[in-house]
Amino acid sequence: MSSSGSSSLESIEQEEFCVEARRNMPGWLGPFLKRTFFGSCLVHELQKNELNRYCITCDLALCRYCISSDKHNDHKLLKIYRHVYKDVVPLDEMEIHIDCSKIQPYKCNKKWVISLNPLPHCGSGSQIVGDATCYICKRRLNDPDQYRFCCIACKVEALSRKRNEARCALRAIKAFEAIQNGEIRRKRRRKGFPHRAPIQ
Repeated sequence: MSSSGSSSLESIEQEEFCVEARRNMPGWLGPFLKRTFFGSCLVHELQKNELNRYCITCDLALCRYCISSDKHNDHKLLKIYRHVYKDVVPLDEMEIHIDCSKIQPYKCNKKWVISLNPLPHCGSGSQIVGDATCYICKRRLNDPDQYRFCCIACKVEALSRKRNEARCALRAIKAFEAIQNGEIRRKRRRKGFPHRAPIQ
């Protein structure tokens, strides 16, 4: 295969990766990971009014009383739990919205959950050489053969880095192709012999 043919193939593969990364990172995911949950709802000053729901449609943290109103009946909702003082979401609920493969789940109240952001480091925090860790934050993984990330945020960060690398590679490929096409056009444009000005 020619160099232009292989670069075109690489270009297609890089574009496909960018599309796939966008599909795995919906627009609401970034704001969701930055949200603070379990504070008190300012709208409903009642008992048990902690913000432990998330409305994907409205990008809002909600309490149980917000949910009981009719405003969010047809909206996409997530239930938020606490595990080791960190916000987690049920794995089966999150799998509906994003690809959760390679994210390590945890057992919380007999339910499999995944963490929104990195959990505290295990033990003293000192790493033994050869320990398998999260690709991004270097926290220990319980099952490194099956998982690569300790939380959703780390997988999002990894996809973001790969997408940026793919974009850079795509730009380089397109620049290379543009240079090649320019050289071909220049070579084709030169026909005949150049005419010199008459000597006076």
